[in-house]
Formats: sequence, structure tokens, C-alpha cells
Amino acid sequence: MQLSLEGKVAIVTGGSKGIGRATALGLMAEGASVLVCARGKDALEETVRLAGDKSEGRVIGMQADLTKGEEIKAVVARCLATFGRVDILVNNAGSARPGDFLQLPDDAWTDDWTLKFFGYVRMAREVLPHIEKQKNGVIINIIGTGALRPVGSYMIGGAANAALNHFTKALADEGAKHGVRVVGINPGPILTERLQRFLSTFSPESNSAEEAMKKMTPLGRVGKPEEVADLVLFLASERAAFIHGANITIDGGANPGLMG
Repeated sequence: MQLSLEGKVAIVTGGSKGIGRATALGLMAEGASVLVCARGKDALEETVRLAGDKSEGRVIGMQADLTKGEEIKAVVARCLATFGRVDILVNNAGSARPGDFLQLPDDAWTDDWTLKFFGYVRMAREVLPHIEKQKNGVIINIIGTGALRPVGSYMIGGAANAALNHFTKALADEGAKHGVRVVGINPGPILTERLQRFLSTFSPESNSAEEAMKKMTPLGRVGKPEEVADLVLFLASERAAFIHGANITIDGGANPGLMG
């Protein structure tokens, strides 16, 4: 399928690993220029290296802490200074910790929401005026199915994800005035380093970890970062021009509910 992303410019946050890295590499493979930002320098450099020679001049790796407003501004300014525009924002940075409700202090909630929720809000607020000028572009929020399946051991992340589902729809209402599409993606269990760390903690034996992954979805496996990235690429393209204000679940059928 021709996605016609050649010449587009994207910012991918949290692009040093997992879904963010797969998305950044996928966008570059489709001909887009990409600024990838993350906190981890080594993993960020690895993403740039994996982009290969064909992406030379079309990729920037920028170390940034998106809990800090001035660094968010710096990311967008760097993208504009280098590529002259921004067409696509993929908000992907951050995750929230699990834990017992009575054991998690206020700081845990504040720290995780500052990155996961307010990081998305601030980045969108910084990028939106530049996309509005073009009257064409898309903001894609990578959120998570924690919004759809409330559990006591994941309140911080689940609550942030639910807020981001709401934010996505509200931002879509605002963006539509200026020709900007906004879409959310709720990935379920995806084989990232984060999931692997979780499994190694709670299923230390390799066989039990493998069995645990098989039981996570009706399809008998977890997803691949590249499968989420493929959805991002489609949603960023004109092929998805009528998809707006939606929160799309990609979880192998793990969520049995009617919502999502």
C-alpha cells in the first residue's frame, strides 16, 4: 500500500526503544524525515544507527527529558530549524509504574503523570500551532489498554491512560478547526523491554515467562513493536484521512469489552 509519506517530517518521542524505535524506523523507511527524542543517549544513538545510510540527513537523535517544558520547546525548535516544518507528532514517551495503591506515595503519581500525561499535553501544545499553519497534519498518541481495564495494581498508569483517551478526543475537536487530525492508539501486551522486565520479575523461569506471554491474548502471543508501528504509519498517511478522534486498540483481542 502506498502511504505517500515521502517528504513528511515527524517527531517521535520515546523513540529509542520498542514501539517508538519501530515507528521512527518505519517512518524513515517510508521516506519521512524524523526527529527522535528520548532520555537514554546510548539507545537513542542505536536507533539512529539502525536507520542506516539511506536515512542520512533525514534523522536526528536528540536527548531530552520531556518532564521539562523547556526541553520540549527545544525539541520542536530543533525540528523546525533542521527540517523547516513538522507534519506528524507521535507522542510515545513514558510509562507508569505498577504497585499497591496503599504503598504508592504522591510523588509516584506526580512523577509518572508529569511524563506520561503532561508530557503528551505539552508536546501537543508546542507542535499544534506549527501544524495548524499548514492546515494539514496529524498527532498520534500512543496510550495503552490500561485505560480500558481498570485494575488495582496499575492505577497510576490506567488513570493516566484514561485521561489521555479523553485528551485525544478533546484535542481532535480542537484540531479539526484547523485541518489537524488527532488519533490515539491503545496497545495491549507488546514485546518490549518493559514487558520483558515485567516477566523476568514475576516469571523468573524462561519457560514460565514464555507460557505467560501465550496466555496474554486469545491469539496465543504478544504483539511486536513493528505491528504497532505499522498502524501508526497508516494513521499518519492520507489513507487514514477520515480517521479522526478515535482511540484504536491493538491488543490481539485481550480486551473483551465493548469499549475499545
